[in-house]
Amino acid sequence: MKELDADQIGRLDLALEPVFKGVDQRIVQRLREEAETEEARRALIEQAGIDDPKLIEECAQLGVTIYGLVALRLVPLVLVAWAEDFVDPKERLTIIEEARKFGIREGSVAEALLDYWLRTRPSRELLDAWKRLIQIELKRLTPKSRRHFIEVTQEQMERVAKASGGKLGMGKVSKAERQMIEGLVYIMEKASRS
Repeated sequence: MKELDADQIGRLDLALEPVFKGVDQRIVQRLREEAETEEARRALIEQAGIDDPKLIEECAQLGVTIYGLVALRLVPLVLVAWAEDFVDPKERLTIIEEARKFGIREGSVAEALLDYWLRTRPSRELLDAWKRLIQIELKRLTPKSRRHFIEVTQEQMERVAKASGGKLGMGKVSKAERQMIEGLVYIMEKASRS
């Protein structure tokens, strides 16, 4: 079977958008219900080492369980993709490629969350949850590892921004994408110092 290019995927996404919207809402509602259980909250505490009650509550509201937690680490890529008010199909493909590198498999809970965030503009709560998670994760790393983490995340964000080619389609990062990248790097650097 011939693989679709980004433009074909974009046209297909637009044609199927009404179908996806209903399915996405049902999937996320089911994930939220599961994430709000005591068992799911306990797994975040015991298996992920998260002891921040606010983060646990935000994860529950977002439908993020221990199985979807890895998707939360890719929020900066999602935010860069949304910097220009829509997600370009090429940006979507780049994010999915990065997700595969993180071990997010097709059909997984993490992929379902990531797909939802790429189809539905993320809420402020998603950014807040990511910031809390990053603060926890960066505290666990050595200063050198923190720097490396931030650099890798910045490189990933730039790959996403360059995927769509900016406004003129010439492999450039748009002003909105650059501002988003700089803002997210600032958040990570600030978290690494606290």
